[in-house]
Amino acid sequence: MAMTEEEKREIAMMTANLLREDSKPKTSTEWQQLQREIADYISEESDKAGNPAYTTIQNAIYNPIRYVLGVHKINTIRGAEVDEARKIFEFIKQQREEVHHYE
Repeated sequence: MAMTEEEKREIAMMTANLLREDSKPKTSTEWQQLQREIADYISEESDKAGNPAYTTIQNAIYNPIRYVLGVHKINTIRGAEVDEARKIFEFIKQQREEVHHYE
């Protein structure tokens, strides 16, 4: 049984829609923005003498975010979770400043 032109068009449209979905970013734009801010902060901190390596600082920030939000993968954070992640990040920065302010 041969396919009609209409069936071929329908299959082509479904394929195009699937490809479009696959090309969408897997992370939210809000989380991407916060990730950039975190990366900038880590770069500044890791450049200072005596500070740990970039990945050590990154893990020190990302692990509490993952734990508090209950997410396995950091890139799955969306919506209101990004706001909570920002609060956690700001709290970590504040604590770091307070500890090193007295040194």
